[in-house]
Amino acid sequence: MTLYRKIKGRLISPLFVMLFLILLCGCSREKKAEDTKLPGLLEKTENVYAGEFSIEHYEEGYRRIRIGEQSILLIPEGKTVPEGVSKDTVVLRQPVQRIYMASSSAMSFFVALNRLDSVEFTSTTAADWTDETVRKAVYDDRITFVGKYNAPDYEWLLSENCGFAVENTMILHDPSVKEKLEQLGIPVMIERSSYEKHPMGRLEWVKVYGAILGCEEEAGKWFAEQDRRFRELERPSTGTRIAYFSFSTGGYVNVQRPAGYFAEMIRLAGGDYAYTAEDLNAAEGESSTMHLSRDQFYRLTKDADVLIYNGSIYGNIPDLDTLLKEEPLMQDFEAVRSGRVYCTRDNLFQEPTRVTELLSELISIIDEKEYEEAFLYRLK
Repeated sequence: MTLYRKIKGRLISPLFVMLFLILLCGCSREKKAEDTKLPGLLEKTENVYAGEFSIEHYEEGYRRIRIGEQSILLIPEGKTVPEGVSKDTVVLRQPVQRIYMASSSAMSFFVALNRLDSVEFTSTTAADWTDETVRKAVYDDRITFVGKYNAPDYEWLLSENCGFAVENTMILHDPSVKEKLEQLGIPVMIERSSYEKHPMGRLEWVKVYGAILGCEEEAGKWFAEQDRRFRELERPSTGTRIAYFSFSTGGYVNVQRPAGYFAEMIRLAGGDYAYTAEDLNAAEGESSTMHLSRDQFYRLTKDADVLIYNGSIYGNIPDLDTLLKEEPLMQDFEAVRSGRVYCTRDNLFQEPTRVTELLSELISIIDEKEYEEAFLYRLK
């Protein structure tokens, strides 16, 4: 008996063939366990901008949401969990209630859909919410603060029948939290809206929450209206160079890479982001921000037409003098001399559903027109 078989002139080990067949069968079983017991697939949602999620619609009202490697199966009210569902699939029974919101930016979608009553717990204190509706709900104990995202009160969540936890990718630094929640029988979703390359991609995540909350049609109409407004505002470059930055405690200057969210917002408003990939030696796929030395910052920023300080990291700047005390050399900057220096408010991160309002404000800044200053205010 020979130890090898000859196939097309090459010797193939029987052991290799066996391993190949085992892997092939394993992959087939995994796919079968995930899909074959579900009712027939009707359609897959076609996203306009988003690339970080997909939604599949099945017969009898079943839905599957895919987010990266996560698979979330929505079970309609009154329906049973299909047989053979993969153990790695997050099974979520509808109606989804008593939600634990550990992703503060995701709360904005619940406000937009008028479904704040589905949220019962939060990892953000009342004082740290920028949306007045959410802040009041936490102050009034209609939404309960249960501790920071990396140390929630598990006993409280369990005793109060928490039905679902929404986390952002920060939880990946504390995977034991996710594991503990799942051990308690609480389904967990890690949302990735902040990974979307296009600002409207973040906004399109309203479809995910619409599917979870059973209001997909409403979510679709809301998104379509926001997209209409966005397309009316989007415009080509005006040549206005805008720098977006903040000072770090270590003496460096933090700037966003050219592929970042706010840099893209600047371009959509008709501005030119002041820092190019060549300037920053920025490779695609790296972290969204990077450090500049003060010398680099001066060289790359002094001729920018507009300066926008990112107050969402180290706090708002009250006036221009405070900013100049941090870096006196900025007195020579073109934007400082012309009075075109601005700062972001705290709500920039927490309210992604208001992207068209932010875009409108950026356009007003570029065109030097008055505006409400909901997100960006002038430093005087």
